[in-house]
Amino acid sequence: MLRPLYTLLTFLLAVFVLPQIASASKQNDLEALHNLPGLKAYFDVKDDSAAKIEQRLIWINDIYEQMSQKGLKATFVIGFRSQASFFVTKGDEYIEEEDLATKGKIENWLKHFVKLGIPLEQCGLSAKLFDIDSQDFLPELTVVTNGYISMIGYQNKGYAYVPM
Repeated sequence: MLRPLYTLLTFLLAVFVLPQIASASKQNDLEALHNLPGLKAYFDVKDDSAAKIEQRLIWINDIYEQMSQKGLKATFVIGFRSQASFFVTKGDEYIEEEDLATKGKIENWLKHFVKLGIPLEQCGLSAKLFDIDSQDFLPELTVVTNGYISMIGYQNKGYAYVPM
């Protein structure tokens, strides 16, 4: 008597409920981009390790590529502050020897972003805080007096703030 009921419930579950669950799991998070011609974002890079910074730069590049593949215009600014400042300097005087190889990869990413037309900024407050001379930063970066003011300005121009 119960067996036909279980069979019917299993059938209804398989036909009506499970496809909805499967469909929901296949939804694309890029639905948020529907009807948008592009996005503007300010990426705030402030990590304290070369490996973390490199990973963030890879993610930023992935975001840029994904948007381009969707036909969207990506207008980005990448800002460096806090201890990330050490890893966007010339030479090796501000970092540990074991970070040199990854710092080289970071430099290559910065050159790549410049080729894409993405502005790169270094916070002058962080430079002062960590006693880094503004001339010691890589030439791809523009040292701004106050990175917080820059972030606020970009947000007021419609750029999304993306902490990294």
